[in-house]
Amino acid sequence: MGQKTEKGQITVFISLVMLCIFALFCVLLESARTAGARWYLQTASSSALDSIFSQYHRQLWDSYRLLFAEYENAAELEADFSQFLQPYLETGNWYPIGLQAIEVEELQTAIDGDGAYLEQEILDYMSFGIWKMDFDENSVERLWEDAQEAEAVQEVAEAYRGHAKKALELEKTLEAIDKVQKKQIEKKQECLSLLKRHDGPKFRQCAKELIQELARMPGLIAQYRQQADKLAKELEQGRSLFDEKRNDCTSQVDGQMDDEIRQFEAYILQDGERRQEIEALGPQSRQQIALVEKVIEEAKEVERIIKEWEDDDEEDEGPDLNALWAPVIRHFNQLSVNPLSFSHGVKDKEKENWLNRITSLYSTGLLLFVMPEGMAVSQGLLETPELPSHNQTAAGGTRTAPLLEHLMLNEYCGKFFRYFPANTEGFQDQGVSGESGLSYEIEYLISGKDRDEENLTHVVNRLLAIREGLNLIHILSDSQKRHAAEELAALITGIAGLSPLVLLTTFFIMSVWAMGESLMDVRNLLAGKRVAIVKNAADWSLGLENLLTLGREGQIDTKGGGRGLTYLSWLKILLLMETIVRQEYRMMDMIQMNLCRKQPSFRMRRGTYQVRMTGRFNGKHVFFSLKFVENLLGNGDNFYPMSVKVERTY
Repeated sequence: MGQKTEKGQITVFISLVMLCIFALFCVLLESARTAGARWYLQTASSSALDSIFSQYHRQLWDSYRLLFAEYENAAELEADFSQFLQPYLETGNWYPIGLQAIEVEELQTAIDGDGAYLEQEILDYMSFGIWKMDFDENSVERLWEDAQEAEAVQEVAEAYRGHAKKALELEKTLEAIDKVQKKQIEKKQECLSLLKRHDGPKFRQCAKELIQELARMPGLIAQYRQQADKLAKELEQGRSLFDEKRNDCTSQVDGQMDDEIRQFEAYILQDGERRQEIEALGPQSRQQIALVEKVIEEAKEVERIIKEWEDDDEEDEGPDLNALWAPVIRHFNQLSVNPLSFSHGVKDKEKENWLNRITSLYSTGLLLFVMPEGMAVSQGLLETPELPSHNQTAAGGTRTAPLLEHLMLNEYCGKFFRYFPANTEGFQDQGVSGESGLSYEIEYLISGKDRDEENLTHVVNRLLAIREGLNLIHILSDSQKRHAAEELAALITGIAGLSPLVLLTTFFIMSVWAMGESLMDVRNLLAGKRVAIVKNAADWSLGLENLLTLGREGQIDTKGGGRGLTYLSWLKILLLMETIVRQEYRMMDMIQMNLCRKQPSFRMRRGTYQVRMTGRFNGKHVFFSLKFVENLLGNGDNFYPMSVKVERTY
């Protein structure tokens, strides 16, 4: 009996089936593992970026409640990211991954975006705080409009105040012309008296003096003509300025200012009428000089006749002097000299000079004039290099922000930045030390100067301009104050009635009065008192008598200041009128200045706010890396590419 042979078809079949099953199983496992690897890599990358953002600048947060990580460039960021990611890649698990490259695709810093990232950080912080706002959103728009209107009114008033001074100077020239004419009349009468006394030598001397007075007239007329033409041209420019600014004014203020400007134009029209009389004095003076010179020659001839008569016949009773001098007197009487036929001039020059002294304060140490007693101006100097505001983006930024956000930004400034006198109660301690740098930081946000004194001076001038405009608007609407100004104008000009000269002098007085009140307002603010935005009669501090005293003695009082806004609140109004981009870059200047005291290398341009990164990796197959598969395929390369994108923002 032969040996029985076992057949293996079933075993081979089962082996093939099992191979297919295990292959399918490995494919499923590898697919699940690959998906897990991608999630693991995404989680690891996100965690690494979170670790980077957890390294925010501690002093920046402690001092200003701002979150920014400090990195010089993208290379530093990539290196830190790789370092934080490496432990995840080196962990022994089912996800073997190798790092190939890290690239920063987007890096936004504090100085980017026209200051939008700094603004967002501030708004995020302010949204969690409970702040007592100086202004609410409903009233602040009107407040901004009032400030705009006040500055427009002040600018127009300043221009026309200068025109009024030029008009008064023109009146003084007319007064000089009239004075010369009166001198000519006196000399004429003196010459006639000498002729009637038959005193030829003294007459000739007096006549020469008369000619000197007559010769002065063309020069005075030319001076008058030049002043009048210049004033007329400047008034045209003033009208153009008013037309440009009137869009910033309400209809009531626009109408009031237009009425005042028309008085200046009426003065020019009146001056045009009297100019004919003035211009006629030029040719007339030349004719008068020729007449006097002719009479002098006639007088010499009479003297010669008398002398020859006396020499020829000493025993004769002499010539008939009355008959000899009568033609000379008759010819000299043809000289016609008349005073000006219209009212003119400035009668009370002393009071006018007192008012002019007040207007000259702007160019003669105004800051020291309004500085309260016992307070000194800081001499701080900004020396921090690489200021963010010097960045081109800051210069060319045109981004705007909603009004409420700008208000919140200004409230933040009031809490975290110093201002005059730099030790204000309630100021948020920054935790920085050092004596260098600026002390008036909010003033710098408004002015952008390198010195505390320059910044404070600029702010004081801005406040004076706004207060002067608001005060002038009040005077224009107050009939009692206007009447008082008209009385003083009539006293200065010496003219009765409301002539154009009186009315433009009235405007000059009202504008100087508004300026004097604004000086008191700013001094009160610097002294810690309050000043109302729109004043009533009870808020007014400076009477006309006190205004003249201010001009005479050069001393200012600090009465008033009972209600209204503080100096800080007025600073916030000025900030509201600034472009938000410029303000935010100057804020970064101050932050950098203060933090550089402890960390000289600190720069706001390194403040990282937003990052987007891409990582490229090599993933290794686990269930496809069986040895017999590699041998079967003849390929030991079991890696595949992976990439991940991560992004973070504070």
